[in-house]
Amino acid sequence: MKSTRDTVHDELKHRLTSGYYPPDASLVPLALSEEFAVSRTPVREALALLERDGLLVPTRRGFALRLRSDEEMLELFETQAVLDATAAASAALRRGPVDLARLDAHLDHAESLDDPAEIRRSLNAWHDTVRQAAHNRTVAAFLHTLDAQVKTSAPWRTPEAAGTFTDTFADHRTVTAAIRAQDAEGARIAMLGHHAHDRDRRIRQRVRAERPFPADGTPPGPR
Repeated sequence: MKSTRDTVHDELKHRLTSGYYPPDASLVPLALSEEFAVSRTPVREALALLERDGLLVPTRRGFALRLRSDEEMLELFETQAVLDATAAASAALRRGPVDLARLDAHLDHAESLDDPAEIRRSLNAWHDTVRQAAHNRTVAAFLHTLDAQVKTSAPWRTPEAAGTFTDTFADHRTVTAAIRAQDAEGARIAMLGHHAHDRDRRIRQRVRAERPFPADGTPPGPR
């Protein structure tokens, strides 16, 4: 059974990584304790953990979202890609039949879905399985923290249509095939390519969120 602190922490982390709060949001312990109907102690502890993981910064009244520059965002993307590629290469060498069955199951399930949000959850489970198959808890722990930092700085906006995942499915199938073939270098390169595609989509979404384009998708003119 989760403690009150962990319950508050998990909910706040979900909000931070899904774009629930605007960039200028202020997270005040008193207000949050009233919202969650708990004392301020577990709220403060939860906020401190989120600060430790690089998602929040302290302010006079409470905490604010940690906003990152474009250069810092690119550093996060690069580090995440390198570590996930390392995990994929290790998985190719260490995976077992159960790992392969789980990778296939998550991808098959994702491709059978129509709800984009459900598709993304299934693909996230696939990534978790790759990391488990790598049997490297240190890399997995670093990636867990990096994932949250990336999602907080550039929350993923799930596409409206399931058909927009076609290229993403192909990326995942390529990595899976390399892991099955025990091709460590192929898995590493394929995962780097997948992260490059994901990075570019997130950057486009972040830029559009900063300055929305007209309905026809054309960039606005100079102001």
